[in-house]
Amino acid sequence: MDGNGCYNLDPDSIKQRIQALSTRKQLWVGYSGGLDSKVLLHLTVHAFKNMPDYHVHAICIHHHLSPNEDSWVQQSEAVCQTLKVPFTVLHADATTLNGESPEAVARDLRYKAFERVLTEDDCLLLAHHEADQAETILWRLFRGTGPLGLGGIPETGKVGKAQLIRPLLTISKEAILQYAKENQLRWIEDETNLNLRFDRNFIRHQILPLLQERWPHVLRSINRAGVLCLEAALTIQASAANDLDTLQNTETGTLSVSKLLALEPARRREVIRCWLQRLGFALPSRDHLARIDREVLQAKSGAKPRLKISQYELKRVQDALSVEAVTSER
Repeated sequence: MDGNGCYNLDPDSIKQRIQALSTRKQLWVGYSGGLDSKVLLHLTVHAFKNMPDYHVHAICIHHHLSPNEDSWVQQSEAVCQTLKVPFTVLHADATTLNGESPEAVARDLRYKAFERVLTEDDCLLLAHHEADQAETILWRLFRGTGPLGLGGIPETGKVGKAQLIRPLLTISKEAILQYAKENQLRWIEDETNLNLRFDRNFIRHQILPLLQERWPHVLRSINRAGVLCLEAALTIQASAANDLDTLQNTETGTLSVSKLLALEPARRREVIRCWLQRLGFALPSRDHLARIDREVLQAKSGAKPRLKISQYELKRVQDALSVEAVTSER
């Protein structure tokens, strides 16, 4: 591995990377039949072929977004039969939901499908790579996300009870393509990946090539910036958690309004975010945080303000700020 966290793209290196990140031996490769997942499946099968304690599976999500998906599933199953890898296909119909980004809908359904099948003994391997990471960071930047979002895709995480690893995250697309050619792999080309009405495709095919023409190493630079943003975000979260411990009533779970108002506004916002997250509520937007500050925390003395946000409501009684879940009918 070099100073940028990259390593050679070969079965031994992949095996070492996976073993360094997980002790689980039930390995599930997210497999679409496309170039990236085809390379990851091939690498994983060959990395653990002489290790009987390890079991490699392929798992495919059928989103019903292309008329070719049935054919792709059949081709993927045939590949797995050749590799002697168990093949599972899950259906997550992304065409039934309207008014939302097809990309976001498909992603949410995909991970929910994984959660239904995978257990605490399993490790899911996904084939996100260096260009995917840069694309994600830019997409989030254009949406106005904060430092945590700009940290990009994590290398490890959870999908339900299963562990999640992205072992190709620092590998270039060129290296993946070279591996496929050297091993004479054939893969599926998904025509939806060329549709520029999808934001990520527009970034992938229009913006990133232009940036790379000007700055050849821009992908690595974007991803390095992402690492720095993630480090900053985690530092901010740790500081907010420490503040929360001094502001929260351990018996009632409420926050001291006077102590909150003694903090700088940015620090105050992070404490509220940390508090809500710790209680299992959805994080408020920046606009909602501004309303909490203006309408609840800084309300006149004696007032008992309430503010409903999504599926929860905040209210202030004297010096105590509390939150409770509410139903949609309320």
